[in-house]
Amino acid sequence: MFTPTTHHPMAGSFASVDITPAISLTRDLPQGMSAYILCLVGPDLAHHLLFTLGSEKGLPLRKRIDVTACAEGEQGVHQIARNILIFTLIIDSKTTSEQAWSIYYDAWLANSDLTALQSQAKKLAELSSSLETWYSSPYSQLRFCDPKTLELVREVWTSYTTSPEAGDSFHTVLERSQQRKEEVYGQEGQAVVTSSARSCAPLSVGGLVEALAELTEENWQNAVKKEEKKKPNPVFVSALACNDVNQKRVLEYPTDPLIGFHLASSNAPLTPLSPLRIENADRKDIKERILETAKMQWASWVEAFREAVGKKRVTVRFAAADFFSFCWTLKRNKDHGELEAGWFRRDIGFEILRLDEGEYADGKAPRDFDVVDTGSLADDKGVLNALVTGLVLLKKLPSATIYTDCYAKNYEAILEGHTKSFSLLLGLTPAEYWTNSTSVAVIDEVLATFSERYAGEDGSRNVQSRLAWKWNSLQVPGQKDQLQVGAQDLILFFEGVFKRIFKAYEVSQDNSKRRGLHHHFHFSTASAILWVLCDRLGLGYQEVMDEYSGLPADLRAGCLHLDIRGWGSCGVPEPSGKIRALESLFEKDPPPFVKWTNTPDSVAITFTVPAEKWQLVAQCSRDEGIPLPLKVRIPEAEFEYTNYHLSFGMVTTVNSPDQDDFAVQVDEDKEGWSGSSNMVVSFYLPLTVVAGFIGSEMSVSLCTADAFYNKLAYKKVLGNPDCEIYKVSLDKVLISKLLPGQRSLQGGTVSVDSATTKMGESKITSSMSPMFTAQLDEKAEGNVFQVVGHIDVISDSGRSLLADKSVPIKMEQVSPFTIEVVCGARELVLPIVFSVPISKEKCALRVARKSQYVEVVASLVKPLDVAQLDTRILPSMLIQPSGIPATLNIPHLNLDNLPILSIDEDEDEDSRIKFLTTLTSLIFSGRERRLREEVTQQDDDYTGLGSSPRLNFKESLFTMFMLSSGLQGGQTGLFAISDPKNGGIHMLLFVNAIRVDGPHASVVLDAAILPFTQALVDSKELEGFLLLIRTLECCTITVDDEELKMWKKALPAFVERCRTWEHNPKTCEYVARAGEKEHKTIPLSLKEGEQVICSCGQGRLPQDFIPLPEWDESAAKYSTRVAISPVYASQLVEDIIDPELARGLAGGNEKRPETCRACGKVEDPEEGVALKKCMRCLKAKYCSAECQKRDWRKHRMECEEVEEHHRK
Repeated sequence: MFTPTTHHPMAGSFASVDITPAISLTRDLPQGMSAYILCLVGPDLAHHLLFTLGSEKGLPLRKRIDVTACAEGEQGVHQIARNILIFTLIIDSKTTSEQAWSIYYDAWLANSDLTALQSQAKKLAELSSSLETWYSSPYSQLRFCDPKTLELVREVWTSYTTSPEAGDSFHTVLERSQQRKEEVYGQEGQAVVTSSARSCAPLSVGGLVEALAELTEENWQNAVKKEEKKKPNPVFVSALACNDVNQKRVLEYPTDPLIGFHLASSNAPLTPLSPLRIENADRKDIKERILETAKMQWASWVEAFREAVGKKRVTVRFAAADFFSFCWTLKRNKDHGELEAGWFRRDIGFEILRLDEGEYADGKAPRDFDVVDTGSLADDKGVLNALVTGLVLLKKLPSATIYTDCYAKNYEAILEGHTKSFSLLLGLTPAEYWTNSTSVAVIDEVLATFSERYAGEDGSRNVQSRLAWKWNSLQVPGQKDQLQVGAQDLILFFEGVFKRIFKAYEVSQDNSKRRGLHHHFHFSTASAILWVLCDRLGLGYQEVMDEYSGLPADLRAGCLHLDIRGWGSCGVPEPSGKIRALESLFEKDPPPFVKWTNTPDSVAITFTVPAEKWQLVAQCSRDEGIPLPLKVRIPEAEFEYTNYHLSFGMVTTVNSPDQDDFAVQVDEDKEGWSGSSNMVVSFYLPLTVVAGFIGSEMSVSLCTADAFYNKLAYKKVLGNPDCEIYKVSLDKVLISKLLPGQRSLQGGTVSVDSATTKMGESKITSSMSPMFTAQLDEKAEGNVFQVVGHIDVISDSGRSLLADKSVPIKMEQVSPFTIEVVCGARELVLPIVFSVPISKEKCALRVARKSQYVEVVASLVKPLDVAQLDTRILPSMLIQPSGIPATLNIPHLNLDNLPILSIDEDEDEDSRIKFLTTLTSLIFSGRERRLREEVTQQDDDYTGLGSSPRLNFKESLFTMFMLSSGLQGGQTGLFAISDPKNGGIHMLLFVNAIRVDGPHASVVLDAAILPFTQALVDSKELEGFLLLIRTLECCTITVDDEELKMWKKALPAFVERCRTWEHNPKTCEYVARAGEKEHKTIPLSLKEGEQVICSCGQGRLPQDFIPLPEWDESAAKYSTRVAISPVYASQLVEDIIDPELARGLAGGNEKRPETCRACGKVEDPEEGVALKKCMRCLKAKYCSAECQKRDWRKHRMECEEVEEHHRK
């Protein structure tokens, strides 16, 4: 398999729900475009897909939403069966949303629901006798990637049709589930508090989290305790059924479906016409409101799915297979048209994954994807593995995204301690990293980790990161992804990384220091990663391996093997084509395979392990509740392999061992670890190694592989220091060309889109086209790369300037990615556009006046090292030739589906929206708060504009939210963006509503933007309307030139994320047309008086959107709808909140002496220091009026008017 195989005693556990609220699978894709999505099937697939379709209801229709869903292992088959069951019930319009809820979520069913489930299961079993009969059914939009998946799923549906009884086995599982829940999560399941905070965000206050936690516990108890009037849900019974009493299967905690919904609106004051508004909410307790909110969303999503299927807009394809095996098989099908790639379907068993000919022989099914969502796979098997596998199937578009969910303490830790280097070489970076910005808030989760209920005992406060990785070169205008790396630099870096990884794993005796339950890599995994890197960077794999063979032995980590080529991208090693004289390797008694006519570079070794040997450690694994990683050793030669494959059953052979077509077969025992058959182990070994062992007394053994678990349990059970389970002489093993079940492949190895030209191909010769080389920075620790941008100057004028030593040559940085090499008084300007941000201060200029080239050597930097990144906060890119903008780090949403906050004078409702103060004030990171404080203290006459455009931009956002909500001072929804030094007012913003954006744990201003162009001003068409505006309460947001540019750069993203209209290809200003000389940019222009966004969205507003006189007649037709959210710092870059502040907001502060908020003086009557309260909030205290004035700009973010003021 692609990663090491590990037996888990709880591998059969059934998760009925995920602990993640529903996520839109298309949230980073432009509206209206077809979406091809590859994802991992879990308990949340139906949830996410239904929500995706529900959230897009009312938006421009996508031509197609095509989801390919892969599920791993036995439980993966059950999840596929369960998902298709609920999808077909929804398609059959007779099923109500309430009944669909019960069948999908409840462990115990009423008789009517049980009858409906079993009737549907029987129907599905009858329709699934073959792919042909299934595709002629009403459910043909639910498809199968291979016939075996249909066969496996049909077995599960058949099991549903048997009337389940609440027998002893099911009760035993539920009792064990309760016991395990108490052991892992505690009596009250306190560890789910962060999940509850995520579901309740951005309103995880006012008892909402606590109420949800209580409901979660109640729903759990309802699941694990027998209900007399109900029957067990066959879906649960089937998934938890096992003949082996030692398997210890459990129902995973929690089973509460409510965690998967966005529940903030259940405790928010909403307007009468708001979506998700609960009727008579004031008469219902908070738990009733939570349940009703969830079921309202479910009903809406169910209807959206039914409608999408009816219009044939959605297709879902299922594959029951290992995710890595499936992805690499898809890639081979794409490259060579073959239906298999030598990969096994599962981590146990010798069945090869073979795609369905009808779907994949002629390319009907997708092999390139807009989205690859790896879900929790990254945490389980490594982010690096997920990225490498995902990128070979990812489309080359600015919007194309790979999602990984992981817990990482810092950015570099995400990719094995070398994220910046791997990101550069793979060409992928999380979009939020370089912008240090995201509109997806994690504030509620972070604060939850600081609350007293947080169960973490080690003080760690990790929050799960859902990272959206995008192509580096497609985030930068003018970058052409032309990166090269020297073979020696690449192999030195690669070996250095993996040597540390393997060494750290081997010697680690402390499981708390592990990244996961088991190691993520073996040598063929490393080989596949290197293969992808070589292909992307234009290097030949063999060229790099030649460099590897020349390394000193102490620099070779053993993560690669010289004689096994191409493994990892294919399940079968690629032949080198070398002709070997095998007879010369054996002086006497040559083995049978010497007579093979076509001898591979490596051969398959197969041996069996008696049942009584492996059952000993398997039982220990179950008893201790620990994983069971294994390895194959050849002790006398010090060879160790974790890249093996195993099954259980009886070995047979085909033909004679001296014949080319000799093969090993296994009659497999389906019971696997639960059975009593011998274990069959098979792995590849280089032929040269085998030749050295044949005829000797050397042996091969199977051992437990983990130092920590060996010390904990296995060494004692096995009774030997090497933790050897079984040993067999090499003379007794079976030697064949391929592993059982495999066959030779016809095509070459897979390929990926190269970042540069291949070796031997012609290179770019334009005098102004730079080439880029990544090389090791010898001065930096950890083999961090630096990038060299090289330009050959070939024009006569350029060569003359370069040759003239009196002409000065210097560097100028004009953007975060671009260095201009300037000759003289700009007689010659050579722009070098890097694929990652660079800093001039960390660049070196090389000028070769005789050889006629220039180079800029740039060291890799961090986001905070690049001053010009301060203004890059919400970038967009154009997808040409369509001209459709792709937002890079702000999710799309459907404004009309989001709840509307009620903003009025009602005292109770005012208190219920005070969460906005905390939520929006935390857009300033801890560092930014300190910077703001330094600025205000240095300048008593501070006007509100600092030196950082980003801080000023965030301050303007905060002002808009505070004044729109009326939480600080007066209330207005009219804002003017004004730059007094450059033309005055540049745009007007009209706020229609503040909406709760639960899916992204935030809030959003639903508004219209009216940018002023010189042509519009000259037309005088708006004169009457503008005179009216002067009579209204309007807040003028004063900006400087840099902040104004930031607003113009962010405007396309604010527009595109909520677009409900189509771009007109004939008139849209973003579209590049034949014959046009100027390159299209987004925004269209940053110059004063020029158009910023395209005109396609002008006037496309809901009716009566802004209740102002003359609005519809004049201003509306020039205004465009926007969705403006708070913009937070990225936790990949810096602390998004100071721990001390977080503890205070979470209620965890210790009692401390009261001090002046501004200067920190402690109250001391003897020294004449008396603190006075802020008369508005009666909380903050100051020693003087001067301190209070200086602190107001910061304090206003937390200052909430107390009730006493309302009673006057």
